[in-house]
Amino acid sequence: MVGYGTQKKREVTGAMASMKSEAILKTATADLSESLQGNVAGVNIQASDGRPGARSNIQIRGVGSLQGNGSNRDALPVFGDAQSPLFVVDGIPFQGNPNLSPEQIESVEILKDGASAAVYGVRAANGVILITTKRGVEGKPKVQLRAYKGVQNITSGTPLMNALQQLYADDVVMAAFGTDPVTFALNADALDFDSNIVGDVENQNAAIENYSANVSGGTQGLTFNVNTNYFKQDGVLINSGFERLTTRLTGEITSGKFKGFASVGFTNENSTKEPWGLYTYAINQRPTQRGLFENPIIGPNTVSLDSSPNEILYSFISRELDNEDSRKINSTNIALKAEYEFIDGLKGAVNLGRNNWNFQRFFFQPQYLVYNRLGVYNATASRPEAKLNENFIFNTRDTFEGMLMYNKTFGGSHDLSLLAALTYERFDNKNVGAGVEGLLSNDTRVLGAGAVGIAPSGSNSANTIAGKLFRAQYNYNDKYMLSASIRRDGSSKFAAANRYENFFGISAGWNITEENFFKSAGLEFISNLKLRASYGEVGNMNSLGNYDFINTIEGGVDYVLGENEDLAVGAIQRGIRNPLIQWETKVEKNFGLDADFFGSRLSLNFDYYINNRQDMQLGQLTAPSSGTWPFRYEWAFNRVAVNVGDMANKGMELALKYRDKTNFGLNWNAGLNFTRNKNEITNLVPGAGRFGFGGGDPIGGVNGIRGDNTTFLVEGYEAGAFFLIPTDGVVSTAEELTEYRELVASANLGDLKYIDVNEDGELNDNDRIYMGSGQPEFELGASLNASYKGFDLFVQTYYVHDVEIFNGSKMYAYTAGRHLDYYYQWTPQNAGSPVPTYRQSGEHDNVRSRSDYFLEDGTYLRIRNITLGYSLPKKILGDGIEKVRVYFGSLNPFTFTRYDGYDPEVGGDGLYMRGVDQGNYPVARRFMMGLEVNF
Repeated sequence: MVGYGTQKKREVTGAMASMKSEAILKTATADLSESLQGNVAGVNIQASDGRPGARSNIQIRGVGSLQGNGSNRDALPVFGDAQSPLFVVDGIPFQGNPNLSPEQIESVEILKDGASAAVYGVRAANGVILITTKRGVEGKPKVQLRAYKGVQNITSGTPLMNALQQLYADDVVMAAFGTDPVTFALNADALDFDSNIVGDVENQNAAIENYSANVSGGTQGLTFNVNTNYFKQDGVLINSGFERLTTRLTGEITSGKFKGFASVGFTNENSTKEPWGLYTYAINQRPTQRGLFENPIIGPNTVSLDSSPNEILYSFISRELDNEDSRKINSTNIALKAEYEFIDGLKGAVNLGRNNWNFQRFFFQPQYLVYNRLGVYNATASRPEAKLNENFIFNTRDTFEGMLMYNKTFGGSHDLSLLAALTYERFDNKNVGAGVEGLLSNDTRVLGAGAVGIAPSGSNSANTIAGKLFRAQYNYNDKYMLSASIRRDGSSKFAAANRYENFFGISAGWNITEENFFKSAGLEFISNLKLRASYGEVGNMNSLGNYDFINTIEGGVDYVLGENEDLAVGAIQRGIRNPLIQWETKVEKNFGLDADFFGSRLSLNFDYYINNRQDMQLGQLTAPSSGTWPFRYEWAFNRVAVNVGDMANKGMELALKYRDKTNFGLNWNAGLNFTRNKNEITNLVPGAGRFGFGGGDPIGGVNGIRGDNTTFLVEGYEAGAFFLIPTDGVVSTAEELTEYRELVASANLGDLKYIDVNEDGELNDNDRIYMGSGQPEFELGASLNASYKGFDLFVQTYYVHDVEIFNGSKMYAYTAGRHLDYYYQWTPQNAGSPVPTYRQSGEHDNVRSRSDYFLEDGTYLRIRNITLGYSLPKKILGDGIEKVRVYFGSLNPFTFTRYDGYDPEVGGDGLYMRGVDQGNYPVARRFMMGLEVNF
């Protein structure tokens, strides 16, 4: 499959990759992205986190935008994002990842270069993923049943002190301040406990299961396929989980010159989400107190925290565990295609599609009353009234495409294909939110049971895209291929003066093995040799909101008027818009080589590319004096969309595959793919300052602590690169202290020693230096398939080289005084320790995220998949049974890394949070057993 059509592999002139159903299903997962990871050169896939149902970050040929994907851990979902590629399912574009069951997919084609993607215009700047769902075939009906079930484990974590180590460390810290420890004054029973609160919130051996049934068949001219899949995954952290039921029906009809196709999919997803900050709040708790599920209950909704030295801190996690945060998604997608051949070679076609995506969040926070060990009510640690919030999102996307296609062969050697198309898409969005407080009880979880209403919220928005496309493809005698396209797109996200833009694509190929001089050169071991080159321009507007070009008036801003202070309903312009915002454009050049050797047993694909992003779109901070910084909601209104500059991705891709069969019956094939991408911001808007665009806060406001930005957009470096202040060990001697106090007057022995890089006598952002990024130097994926006498084996590995990770979970454990390192912290008696002394402050220089102390090497080698199967001999199967296979598999069984956090696969939002570990939901190891039966 290519955009708007098909081609033979030898005719393809762009940079493409393909995976079939058999390869996709090698990885037992609910997410197609996991099946692609490490299998396709040029496609970088990183888990945003390990939460059940979470989508992975997909980047094709590097960073696609200077906007992240909005991975706020407690936010409502974003329907489509700035970094992701365009998904096209059965010819119909999707807004975001369609989240199909892998069992329903027949093949996946990835359009990587600009020329291949140009036919999809404005949404294709980040590449295109074409998904073809399973079709029926003529003949007797076939039934395929697949099932697997397994468990998941967390394999690593942040090392914390036990009770005795914690008591010792606390004693050391208090001694440094010249005071006595207060642990036993606050909690006389401290020695009675050695709790593991992190262990309390983990759910080891969490279950995962999947069941799928596929029925297909047909008669002459009419075929069908029906697939139903149920997937359920419990989270490895408590109160989290995901389940999905999806059904897809496809049918094809052929009658004379008419062809019709229909595909209808229904998906229901239910997920539960653990409390926000669960892992980091668990780190904060002392082991010298009761476990999470051991607190005495003294009445309805009432608990005694008699063992905690800090009821408020403890209740941050204990009261959240009774929350109910459930989310439901109901989606349908319909694709209809009708094609009619008017005359020989001339066809007309119409594509119609509708995608509905409806989301509901039910968020209930029960009443939770806290009394201390003396029986005194603690209002701050309590939640006096139950709260209920419900949010709804309704999305609809309609697609219409009308096409004329002409295909003709002239003189036996000249093949010409022409395509003309008109396309139109409309996307409608509606958000509604409502809430109440003071419910009758924790059991009356309905909005009507609330005593006081929370101000409702809601918005409606829409955007449209209209395009005209023309493409010509020419093939001379399978030797020389040429493809050229032009597309003119318009988007309602821009003002009238900037609404339309033209995008071009051209590619060429030369099959050298078809030349007479090559055939006579005696190089029979080369069965195919093709050179490719392409140039393409593709637009992008995914970074923009629907109305970023026009000022809008918003309600909800009331005002007090007159002597009686009457409350009047008000409306105001809260933000500033930019009517001059323009298209963001990707211009890409690609040079490729395809070769097959030894009767096609060995295949090689190589690509070198340069893609430049021009007029990148980004939200620039406005000045506080602009009036767009309302208290507590600064982030919502204080940015204006601007075209900030340019960015470049340069890289190379190599894919090798070898297949063979031995004399004794062993079939095997091995694959290797290599990806190297160099990303660089080449230009930024003047006046932004060196660190004007930043992010990557590893704390994220947990426990009221705000960290420093760690990643920035800086001209000449990767997008989202780390810029940190270097450190030089710990202040260990009186001489060092005297010298260091000239820089930091409040410094003490045991403090982390920063380096004044520019030697101006101050520590500030001017001392930040480049320290790498979360983008790897290169990636390697390798796989081995083998089968022998009914046995089959699949092994896949994935290697990521030279990537940096900011260990935010370690930093938070330092901030809380809980990390095991503090057992060995600097003291006068342990003056050689490299661990700075705990200062009981989340903002002390010893635990500031602007330092390089918590930056680690994230290079890792992962055994992603090991699967061993056995198919029963056909001679023992009953009539009508074609195949029975049982298998045992493991996903992520082994990871080799020096990174000290939960997992080195830290995708974050794909930009600022790429390589920043916020105490992310861990990526788990899975062990599964499965069964396949074909009738």
